Amino acid sequence: MTISFCASVQNPKRAAVTATTSVWCDDLLEDVLVEIFSWLSPECLIGFKCVSKSWYSLISSLIKNPEFVSKHIRNNNILSSRSTTCLLFCCYAFAYESHMYPTLDSLRQKLFKSITVFYDQDERRNDRGNFVGQDLRLPRNLPSDVSLCKALRSHCNGIICLGCDDTIILCNPAIMEWRTLPKPCLVANSGFSPLRVAFGYDSRGDDYKVVRFGYTKVLGGDQKEYYNIRAEVYSMRSESWREIEFGTPIQFPIVYPFIGRQVFLRGVFYWFEWSRDILLSFNVADEVFDGMPLPNNLLAARKRHSVKLAVWNESIAFLIYKRDNGVIKAIDIWVMDDYCSDGVKCSFSNWIKKLTFTPPADVACPVAFLKNDEILMQATRSRFVLYNIRSQVHRNLTFREMPAKLIWDFSYVRSFLSVHRGSQSPPLN
Repeated sequence: MTISFCASVQNPKRAAVTATTSVWCDDLLEDVLVEIFSWLSPECLIGFKCVSKSWYSLISSLIKNPEFVSKHIRNNNILSSRSTTCLLFCCYAFAYESHMYPTLDSLRQKLFKSITVFYDQDERRNDRGNFVGQDLRLPRNLPSDVSLCKALRSHCNGIICLGCDDTIILCNPAIMEWRTLPKPCLVANSGFSPLRVAFGYDSRGDDYKVVRFGYTKVLGGDQKEYYNIRAEVYSMRSESWREIEFGTPIQFPIVYPFIGRQVFLRGVFYWFEWSRDILLSFNVADEVFDGMPLPNNLLAARKRHSVKLAVWNESIAFLIYKRDNGVIKAIDIWVMDDYCSDGVKCSFSNWIKKLTFTPPADVACPVAFLKNDEILMQATRSRFVLYNIRSQVHRNLTFREMPAKLIWDFSYVRSFLSVHRGSQSPPLN
């Protein structure tokens, strides 16, 4: 220590260079650590806070830094598309008794399962898929009396939107954070009945939005009862609800509007309205609804068959299939071709049948497309099948303690995104 100090006094220039180099190395090391941290899962990164006081301080500041949070989401989306796909299942592990729905408190540890699938370069090497399944725990202080009718609404960048009727909750399980949104403009006790709620990211306005729509019953001039569709949007930037025009020429007379689950692609939500064979869409940035009847060729294919709306290779797709004694014999994939032959964008009514494939024996229903043309399908309560529709190779996935019913599925990326996200966060793009 003394020799080092004397040397510094005798050679002040060398001491200055040494000090500058030390600071530069420290900054470089921190930059490298930040880059590495931005590729790790929230659980792993939070665990690293125990390494040292300096790491605790660095990680604590990073997960509250909007720029790091956005970078972390981008990197984990890249990992999800290249190597793993994480699906979240909403599982109701209960029996319907007297048509009563359970509460969050009764299902707190059984509601969601997170399944991460790892891809093998040599998929023919074995018939068992490489995956990790785990329960996704909700924060303990969530309102325990919230009924779970249509509980799971939507997901975007780590935040899950759930709730019932007029109660909408945003929750990030990775950081155990949640909030209840303000009461909507359209409330149930005013005669409004909600149909669907979706949560997505507006990349143009760098805003997260909740869209909610439903109906009120009105009496038409012909003395018939009609469903009047109304809609509203919640902005996380303005932290407020406002009613918007539903804006489609679709009318819903007499028959209840049965809306299927939504899919999200390139800033647009899509729903399939089963009773009238109509595809509904909502552009999150423009806040505009649209509705398009299915063309005759797709209607003919769908007749007397089951339909599932999906995203396949960055296109909206219908999976059309028929069960024989509870088992699927063949699945047709129809894709929405929104570009005409001259490259000009055309109407959403242009659908093409891309292919038909025969799934492995005893498959009961398709669940979701993963990467590399692989589709996840459910065979039994605890057994799922990963099937490559090109190579026709399938791998089995068996889960322990799988709840009684698979209700919903979607791609899921863990993040540090706060449900209290303000307007100061940098864009994700």
